[in-house]
Amino acid sequence: MEDSLSLFEDAVHYLDISGNLKIIKETAWKFKKLAMELLVYRFDITVNVIDLMELSVSLGHLLLYHPIKANALFQQVICTAVSELNLLSPHISENQISVRTKLTSLPRSRATEVKTYSQLSSMGPGYICCTGVIIGKSETSKYTQSTRYICPNQSCEGNAGNHFIRIHVPGAREFETIRKDFKCKFCGQILEEVVSCRHLSDKMIADIIPEYYLKSHHQSRFKQQTITLVVRDELTVTLRIGQKYTFIGIVRRDSYSDKMITAIEVNSALEDFILENASIPRSIDNYFKYKREYSFSKVLAYFFGGQISAPGTFMKLKLSCLISLAAISNKQIQPIHILAVGRDTEILHRLFQYAMQFTQRSVGYSSGNHLASKVVPDRYSSSNYFIEGGSLLIASEGVCYMGNITKFKKQTLERLQSALSSGKVLIDVDSKFTKGQAVSIEQTLSTTVWANAEKLYTKKPKEDLLFTGDCSVPRNLFESFSIVQITDGEEFSHNEEVDFHVSYQSLKMSMDDEGSSFNIPVSFDDFEQYFKHIQRIDVRISPEAEKLLNRYYLATRKARNLSDGSVISSSTLSTLIALAQSHARLCLRNVVEEEDALEVIQLYEESLTIMFGPSILSVPSMPHIPGNLLEQYLDNQKNKSALQRFKARLQQFYGLHPGHEE
Repeated sequence: MEDSLSLFEDAVHYLDISGNLKIIKETAWKFKKLAMELLVYRFDITVNVIDLMELSVSLGHLLLYHPIKANALFQQVICTAVSELNLLSPHISENQISVRTKLTSLPRSRATEVKTYSQLSSMGPGYICCTGVIIGKSETSKYTQSTRYICPNQSCEGNAGNHFIRIHVPGAREFETIRKDFKCKFCGQILEEVVSCRHLSDKMIADIIPEYYLKSHHQSRFKQQTITLVVRDELTVTLRIGQKYTFIGIVRRDSYSDKMITAIEVNSALEDFILENASIPRSIDNYFKYKREYSFSKVLAYFFGGQISAPGTFMKLKLSCLISLAAISNKQIQPIHILAVGRDTEILHRLFQYAMQFTQRSVGYSSGNHLASKVVPDRYSSSNYFIEGGSLLIASEGVCYMGNITKFKKQTLERLQSALSSGKVLIDVDSKFTKGQAVSIEQTLSTTVWANAEKLYTKKPKEDLLFTGDCSVPRNLFESFSIVQITDGEEFSHNEEVDFHVSYQSLKMSMDDEGSSFNIPVSFDDFEQYFKHIQRIDVRISPEAEKLLNRYYLATRKARNLSDGSVISSSTLSTLIALAQSHARLCLRNVVEEEDALEVIQLYEESLTIMFGPSILSVPSMPHIPGNLLEQYLDNQKNKSALQRFKARLQQFYGLHPGHEE
């Protein structure tokens, strides 16, 4: 008795100091203002487990390991508070008050943290947590949140009033809330449900996997690692496929299609976006200390992927990958999508695979997978259909590598183009699942897409295809990528041929164990640490840089309007801003300066040559830097002079193609 009283007092004290008591009063006041009486009065309280444990170990232990009993205790406290403070009508009974306890955190330990499906079966009745990425979810269906029963005997006291209220308890199944064997406590007759009093709410089934399985790049490898969630109420609206959450809940066991499945009934879902602390690696910091502000990003590109292709080769593609990677961990910077075009798709494939290792999540698309999503019958039999996330959704906040897009069907390319150009992924649900009209569900594309295209040999080009160096890809798909890199020059110079031989030798060495001694001054671990460091850099754009990008966008759009209707896309300005922000981040700056704007304008101008021919700003197409030009290319002072000359050409360009500044 004393223990119960002590727990009651601790619960009152916690609700008071945590601010929950104030929220309870405000909620009750809203109920009191309603003109009609409710069957059930719902109160939500939030609990920080660590704060609760500091106040009362016994109450914290009760909540963690006996959540149903703890919820009943909080309900008793709130009923007492409502009665003593006269917050609601005095004739409202205790069974009409429903309390929902929401946890804001859960201490991680072997007893509470779940990482694999097999662990669920050994978990007890207490709260557990699991961090994972949603890879699929069912259609939202309904469940009974509360209902009212009465005794059919009109002369019985149980025939009137609210003596028999059924409220869903976490972990309970529908047939445990709605049953036909409840007996009246007054006369013993079987109770009848008042169907008009049944209150329904939303329910959804979702599948998740731990994020580390998404480092394997292949969807087929992780599907057997899925953990099933049962999600209710407002959480059904907020959860998105591809998003990473930490889920707190309790274990439940259900039978679906004659198969027992152990799942987690979700209490709360917290978006999981943890940035690791990391310092600048010494090898990279040495270059930064020499104040190479005008060549620092090029130095990084020079060393990046040196195990795959020799330093100096594929420089523009490597720089583009670095800029794209720098944008991934910042939700304020839009994804930077890259398309690499070249004859040697094997090298391109290896470079992209290398770069993907620096992301927390990467998914490789293949013709055997679905690109956006696949809608199938709900295997849990809880709704009409189940949405399986495709590569573009599952790779959210990471990279989806498409591979060689020239090998894909037209329908796949059209879907990819639609997602890239609109920034939305469409999930089409057929009428056979909705039992009515077909519907389309939109989800924001937060995935960075990388792809390569093989150069083909075609004599008769089609009007809707672009042909630069004998490469055929739909024009609108080219325009959808943030940046397109041509990795082959129009003609191979002697120096480029030498570089390609060195590149192949590097590839051979990277695939051979004996080549493991091949050393690059900036190692893989250094780059990995570096990307963790720049994740914490937030950037803003200076007025000078913004003006430079805006004027370039207006002038180039006016200069490149073609008679066939092809124009610079309206999204070009946002792409340029994203490139500049990411370049500044890559260079350890939190402000986008003029040099960032000038660098990305040059990079973007070179990218436009595939659609519009030679650069109107005389930017040369140099996918590889010949050995005799490397020293000049990486020299800080010469880069500064080159940027100043380029800025002067830009000023002349603005004068030839003036536009109204936005």
